[in-house]
Amino acid sequence: MKAISILEAQGQLGELIAQACRGETIVLTDGDRRVTLEPGVALDLEEDSPELEAELLKAVNGPHAPLREGELREIADRALREHRAKRQQ
Repeated sequence: MKAISILEAQGQLGELIAQACRGETIVLTDGDRRVTLEPGVALDLEEDSPELEAELLKAVNGPHAPLREGELREIADRALREHRAKRQQ
């Protein structure tokens, strides 16, 4: 485990993320507050899951331009329908 202050991490965030992806746990500190960068498990895009749905909803609800929210929802709905149709074949 590696601990580093947020001030120190600012110039090396990309490398810290790369280290976390390689399996190292990185703890970012800001006074008494701590945030941990840990390696995660990649989502299986071929399988429906609550995690995948949550990521899709974050993408749809996030800040976007120039598409409007309704347009993004239509795109996401269409993508989900196509994905589910492929899985049923």
